[in-house]
Amino acid sequence: MSEEKKASRGRPKKFDRNHVLDIAQESYWTLGINQVSINELCKLAGVSKPGIYREFGDEDGLTHAVLERYEKTILSPMLSVLSLDIPFHETLQNLALYSTSEDETSEMPKGCLFANMKESRLNLGDSTIEQIDKTYENVIKALELWIDAAKEKGEFKTTAMDSRFAAIYIYAQISFAQLQMMKGESGKDARAILQVALSVL
Repeated sequence: MSEEKKASRGRPKKFDRNHVLDIAQESYWTLGINQVSINELCKLAGVSKPGIYREFGDEDGLTHAVLERYEKTILSPMLSVLSLDIPFHETLQNLALYSTSEDETSEMPKGCLFANMKESRLNLGDSTIEQIDKTYENVIKALELWIDAAKEKGEFKTTAMDSRFAAIYIYAQISFAQLQMMKGESGKDARAILQVALSVL
């Protein structure tokens, strides 16, 4: 074989982990975690299945990595609003608005990938389920600390309510609204229902 022919083959393209995670996150988020096959992801990302498995171990490793990334890039920035010096009920309204936003100029899909993954946990692998539980506890803890602070300021009217229970309640209402949006409910209707549910606080 000539040197010219050897050179024309070129080096194999380097596996771009972030590109694959971008494609997987957007696909899972837009279509639903159980609606996208590994073969479809390979086509969309322009990579081979062996390449996916070399990088992530298996599909469970991929979904685990996607959730870790989603928590870091989407959930954590959203929860950072809890640490701002804003009255409790104003922050609660901001969470409701952010959670049900339908900004057409935004590149983010509707709803919440984490809420979808949590609802679909029985169809996911052990590593991803473990990460779902870890992410859930991080979210609940952040909400719980925020509620404790609101109680100290006298801004939480149902003071007899346990802070962790209140955190779980708030998350449950927000995630329900986001799941409804992923299923086609309008953001306006999902927000109206969410605001009624949160009004007890």
